[in-house]
Amino acid sequence: MAPAIPYRTDAPVSAGTFATALLVTLCLITLLVFVLIFIRRRGWLSLPMVARNTPSQELIQLRGSRRLSMTTTAYVVSYGSHTYMIVESSRGAQAAITRIDPDQQGEGAP
Repeated sequence: MAPAIPYRTDAPVSAGTFATALLVTLCLITLLVFVLIFIRRRGWLSLPMVARNTPSQELIQLRGSRRLSMTTTAYVVSYGSHTYMIVESSRGAQAAITRIDPDQQGEGAP
């Protein structure tokens, strides 16, 4: 007696067809990469070069950072002519911002 549903024993796609499709896809990707390299070298593809620009006084600049503990980090940043210290704590997502000016440095001393 034959089974009610015959099971398929051969592959739905032959190995030759699969290899051909894989080879064509690889050739197309390689061609695309070479075309993109060619276009970029000719200058037709202009990507924004924000990172290469020199920082101006109007941008926020990171002057330094120090990890105080496992969850707390202090940053010194400058914006324009002012300098700020930002203390960030990942515990409870807290941040404290303090303005640092040259004339404030001597206030704590007697």
